[in-house]
Amino acid sequence: MENVRLHMLEEAFNKDGYEITGHIMKFGRLGIVAEHRTAFNYDTGEKKKVYYVEGTRYEMGYLLGFLAEKQVMEMTRDFSEQLPLLFIGSRNPGKIKFIGNALKSIVKTFVKPSFASQPQGIRDEIRGLADGCRERNPGTGVTPGDLMVLNIGFDILLSMVYTGTFLKAGLFGLMPVDFKIPFMCNAFSIFGKSAGGGHYFGRDFMFPSAGVFHRTATMVICNPVDENGNESVPFVSVTAPGLVGSISAMNMKGIAIGLDMSVGFNCNPENIGVNSLALCRECIQHGASCEDIVKRMAETKRGVTWNYIVSDGVRDRACVIEAGKTQKEHDLLRVIPYENRAYMPDRNFIRQHWSADFHNGLMVRWNDYKYPTAYLKFNEKLWAFYNKKHSAAKKLYPDAFGPEGFINKSWTEKNCPSTFYFAPQREDSDDLVIATNHFIIPEMQLYSMHPWTSMVLGLKINDIQWRYDALNSEIMQALREKGTIGYSMARKLIDFLAPYGRYPSYYADNPRSHDGKEIRIEGCTSLFDLKNMTVESHFGYYCDEWIKITLTNYFENAS
Repeated sequence: MENVRLHMLEEAFNKDGYEITGHIMKFGRLGIVAEHRTAFNYDTGEKKKVYYVEGTRYEMGYLLGFLAEKQVMEMTRDFSEQLPLLFIGSRNPGKIKFIGNALKSIVKTFVKPSFASQPQGIRDEIRGLADGCRERNPGTGVTPGDLMVLNIGFDILLSMVYTGTFLKAGLFGLMPVDFKIPFMCNAFSIFGKSAGGGHYFGRDFMFPSAGVFHRTATMVICNPVDENGNESVPFVSVTAPGLVGSISAMNMKGIAIGLDMSVGFNCNPENIGVNSLALCRECIQHGASCEDIVKRMAETKRGVTWNYIVSDGVRDRACVIEAGKTQKEHDLLRVIPYENRAYMPDRNFIRQHWSADFHNGLMVRWNDYKYPTAYLKFNEKLWAFYNKKHSAAKKLYPDAFGPEGFINKSWTEKNCPSTFYFAPQREDSDDLVIATNHFIIPEMQLYSMHPWTSMVLGLKINDIQWRYDALNSEIMQALREKGTIGYSMARKLIDFLAPYGRYPSYYADNPRSHDGKEIRIEGCTSLFDLKNMTVESHFGYYCDEWIKITLTNYFENAS
């Protein structure tokens, strides 16, 4: 039986351009590592790897830990060690060391109680990863504690940095200027007539690799079994060994999911719950539709702000879930500085123009969401007040709030009045949603206007707004020129910031290869074709080849 399954999967990998280079049979479950025939990392020369695992959460973790012990150790040791340092804004070596130690101390203090609130499946899989690594290498440095830090430490840090909790008082005495948060993600979903009947989900997860992720990034094909009464769906996850969660993923129900960082004061550092990659993973393994995933997220205890992008290739639906901590009621204007309130909508206005349901701290921007444009009339006064207060000269272009307008005409301009404005929704087509790193729904945008939060975002809001505007402009231009967007154009669009594109200098400061010739991809760019059930990803260096998985090759009879 093992040989039959292995042969079937060997044929599937062969169709996608891979060769199986190792496998393990444990618990009656099969785990496989395969290497791409032609795609390799420019610096290391190593071929790009993908994995297949099956079984319970513990068993899948065990198989992956055994097959990828080296990569798991790199992620838990080197990546986790370097990540907090990437949050630091100071260039003073002494202060960098102090803040780095402070952040690591905070994570270690809160990781165990936070881990206890994770779903049983997450905890089981981490246990499996540690046990699988130990079987492969009895001297492994991978421990359950290290895996906890890798998987939820980032959310602990974000919840505290976004709110200042435990940072601005006492021993640490840290302020927003001490942090430099890497907000760099983009996403879109385009379908229907605009996509010529196709459905493409683009995901540009741009995040510092810490000198590790560009080598360890991969795809994991998961064939889970039902557990604890929960139906599980086969899926492919873009991730790195050691990360239980998904940077982006697609399941056999035709659903894809990804996430973008988004700063808001509506976090709960004392109870972070389930967020980010872990929440994406839970939703893609069990979700059957966009609506189902929205419901699951609303019912999940959360404590950190994120934008989640969900696409349904069967029903041709898509949405951006603008999420914060779990809470029953919206805070309305309580997070807004008093001095700004004279230029803001009042409570009656907000209630009269409420634009989406508030589900336990999240709101959903569906592909047919209608932005309440009455909010935009407050922007002129907000710009004027900001300029007067700060003796600034931030421009407000005549087309700033139009469907193809720009607040910053280039990625170097800085016209945003910090976070104190209502970001317009550019998309005016029911076939398209776009997201970067800010809330668009006005009621959610209020949470970014807290004084601490606005200072954490700092000048980065200008880049965030520009990327949203530029991606929209690129898509609109492609539709005018081509009529519809096909696969190759969709891939070009989600890769619009690459050095070989229209903005070659955008990543000029990225780390380079050892010989200095090639620019490193800080993160991973992926395109999902939800009609043909494929995902193609680009990581490593921009000169590296993309790799592709066709999910139906591995699960012909799944539905």
